[in-house]
Amino acid sequence: MTKDCEDNKLRKRFDMVGDYDALNASAIHLFNSMADSGFLDEARELFKPLADQATMPEVAVFTMAIVVYACAGKTMDALKVHQHDMIATGVTPASYTYTVLISRLAQDFSNLDFVGYAKKHFLEMLDRGMKPRSQTYTKVMNAIAYQEPVEEAKGFLEQRKAKGFSTYHNGFRYKDGHLTEAMQVIHMCIDLVHSNEDGNVDEATEFYNTIEQKGIEPIVLIHTSVIEAYLKFCKTKGALEAFLAMLAAGVAPNSYTYTVLIEGLAADRNFFGDAKKYLLEMMDKGKRPNAATYTAVIEGFARQEGRAAEDEGKEFVEVMMGKGFVPNAKAMREVLKGKPTSVIRRVMNIVHSKLKG
Repeated sequence: MTKDCEDNKLRKRFDMVGDYDALNASAIHLFNSMADSGFLDEARELFKPLADQATMPEVAVFTMAIVVYACAGKTMDALKVHQHDMIATGVTPASYTYTVLISRLAQDFSNLDFVGYAKKHFLEMLDRGMKPRSQTYTKVMNAIAYQEPVEEAKGFLEQRKAKGFSTYHNGFRYKDGHLTEAMQVIHMCIDLVHSNEDGNVDEATEFYNTIEQKGIEPIVLIHTSVIEAYLKFCKTKGALEAFLAMLAAGVAPNSYTYTVLIEGLAADRNFFGDAKKYLLEMMDKGKRPNAATYTAVIEGFARQEGRAAEDEGKEFVEVMMGKGFVPNAKAMREVLKGKPTSVIRRVMNIVHSKLKG
């Protein structure tokens, strides 16, 4: 199973498992890691011994090798263990085996065949009566979106529906009705990344790995990620246009969307007026900006220097306070750490003049 490993670091790691005690220790480590990551039921399933055997289940041993390869980014090696070692010897994968393999396949864009294998094994899970986690489904859908046309995504949706997998019942919040729009937005982001001379698909992957981490309605995060992508490549106008397109599509921005947009606009003096506008709009919608967000706008006044800009900044803070929001001077100082002393002094002067009043 590991004899063809060419990676020196992995080779040493595999060589350390030279006897059953070492293998058992590795198994205990994986079990604990799975339990800590919320996969306790899957861990119990994976390491459950057969009634007539006192040794570790073969599926666990194969899965351990797949996990090592997957964590090291060795997608093809993980796939080979599954196909040429595990399946060839008649060992049925456990749900965690599929989860690790599918996730690795879906996140590796170096081979166009990987997304096909990811879909295939996801459907296999359903055929075997297993229930994939929502994160696994998300990764497969993202892989399809990055590499295949919308028609392929629709076809996959029909297949998983026919096999009884409902996103509603399995905790996934992606509305099927938004599929076409979502795929178009994702491709916008990918086109943006490719249009930048230093860009690559890995950048797009990074944006969408945050979907489950932030716990945001995916269609909102997808639009927000496009805004982030434009700002990452210093394309402020594109970010603002993406925000307006989001509104036109009937998607309501949340606090995170406003945070990303406002801080990006405030950093570009050509769009400072828009930063002020959307900060006040955010407040009008009952969303509280964090210290970094409102400090970025107030800093915009300070960087203009001059008495007129400082007075305008004071008036802006007064408007903020009129909406029931009082800036936190202590939190602002934390945000401003490392900035030029002159800028910090002007920012705090703008704020303190109103807080004292």
